[in-house]
Amino acid sequence: MIKEITILSNTGVPIFCHNFCEDIDEKHNYQLISSYFYQISQFAKYGFKESINTLKMDRCIFYFYTDPLSKYQIIMKCDRKMDNKRSRKKTADLLAHKIFTQFFSRFEKELVNFTGNVTPFKKFSEDIERIIPKTMISKPMQASQ
Repeated sequence: MIKEITILSNTGVPIFCHNFCEDIDEKHNYQLISSYFYQISQFAKYGFKESINTLKMDRCIFYFYTDPLSKYQIIMKCDRKMDNKRSRKKTADLLAHKIFTQFFSRFEKELVNFTGNVTPFKKFSEDIERIIPKTMISKPMQASQ
């Protein structure tokens, strides 16, 4: 199940973040986390001529997808139930492609003239709620868990 979606520009700047779980406080630093993932991706790309598709942690897995034309990147944080089986990875890639298509279509002008202001992209959360099937969204954890 998907917990978060982050879109990075081709220079690694997080231009859109959406959290489905709402269990992250306001101090959650998307800039720092995004920079870390961007650097890992660049290290793999230039150091090993490889790309990172998934990164497994103890409690979650991150799926990476890079748009071939723009070089923008989507990072989907998922719980461990969505493992790296090829069918799940393919589903994540198809979903990422659909997100990019709608994001680029909606914000083409803002992306061409991007100067660092990410405020216009925040409205894309409404679209994300429609794009992602409810069956793929992680439910917020209860306080007793």
